[in-house]
Amino acid sequence: MKPALFDRLTRQRSGKIYIFPTRAGWGFVLLLSLLLLLSINFENNLAYALTFLLAALMLIALLFTHANLAGVTIKQVSTQPCFAGEQAGFSLMLSTTRRGEHQQLHVGWVGCDADYAIDLAESGPVQVELALSTRQRGWCVPPRVKIQTVFPLGLFKSWCYQPLTARALVYPQPLTTQTLPATAGSGSQGVLTQQIGSDDFTELKPFQAGESPQHIAWKVFARGQGLHTKRFGARQDLDLWLDYDTWPQASQELRLSYLCGWVLKLDREQRLYGVRLPDQTWPPAQGEAHRRSILQALALFGREASRGDD
Repeated sequence: MKPALFDRLTRQRSGKIYIFPTRAGWGFVLLLSLLLLLSINFENNLAYALTFLLAALMLIALLFTHANLAGVTIKQVSTQPCFAGEQAGFSLMLSTTRRGEHQQLHVGWVGCDADYAIDLAESGPVQVELALSTRQRGWCVPPRVKIQTVFPLGLFKSWCYQPLTARALVYPQPLTTQTLPATAGSGSQGVLTQQIGSDDFTELKPFQAGESPQHIAWKVFARGQGLHTKRFGARQDLDLWLDYDTWPQASQELRLSYLCGWVLKLDREQRLYGVRLPDQTWPPAQGEAHRRSILQALALFGREASRGDD
């Protein structure tokens, strides 16, 4: 019987340990059957002894393979959020409640071929990082974790399932338009920043070595007042708003992707920005807490916060 069929038949039995012969194990059973037939046919005592010895070895391998998985437990440590289309991270901590070592354990998601091989000792737990691909925003609820082993001889495969209660948050896929949204910078407050070469003259500063001669105030120098550099200012808006209704022709998911992209861009530039959603508003601010609060709201917009859909 194929292991995939066992996955379907035992999917409701989390924590139970299952064991079944591998392909090599079935070959070993066939070999024992042939040796037994030869022993009976030729009435050879040495053939009988070899057959029973190999049968005992197979029975011992059965017990050791089961014991190699018994006592292994999984504890959820943390999750790493991601953007739609990326991989969400899950940190798991494997430990044992029994003495001795657990060797060649393979940990992975149910239904996925990829897994991680670890050795677990009683000296301390082992942390495993598992990744899960995502397609949509919202809560990413992982499938159960499957732990399996064929140690020591590869004649039997033992496995069990461990459910996880944690979930990872998936943000919308970040997209940006070529220019800021039309509602951005609609406020009246602003701050004057010092720049060279803009349109608004602010003051004269003494010339310093290395500055461009194009910005030297030659008229002032002609009056015998020394070398000075023209300084200019540009006004930056403090009330920079990103509005959900800026893109009326776009779908809901596209609007959320645009908002997500601009939130990340403005956060990297360390600019003050506010966000307006139909059901929630954030005043202009900056910082990690401000960004994470907005991204979480974008991820869960229009969806139940208690359920995942990936």
